[in-house]
Amino acid sequence: MDKKPTPDEIIDALGGTSKVAELSDVTDSAVSQWRINGIPKHQLKFLRLARPEIFTALGIGDVTPQRRSTDKSPAPFRAGRSLPTAETVLSCGASAPPA
Repeated sequence: MDKKPTPDEIIDALGGTSKVAELSDVTDSAVSQWRINGIPKHQLKFLRLARPEIFTALGIGDVTPQRRSTDKSPAPFRAGRSLPTAETVLSCGASAPPA
């Protein structure tokens, strides 16, 4: 079983407290607190996207979300959504006219 890296190991691998603070647009003090309390989930996601090579080297792996085998492949830049048709827009709330 793989050992998860500690916040200290992640911060040090990213260049230390000051570098991580600059990258994350937070204070050095905030990053120092991450060493004690853990890196907040949203910041960890940002850091993984900003420096994927560091996380790969730490053995955390790819940060690309995996698609389910049942998901359709999305159209480029559409995240799998399609535009509503005119019929869909015009039929919204048209089941019963207001009294």
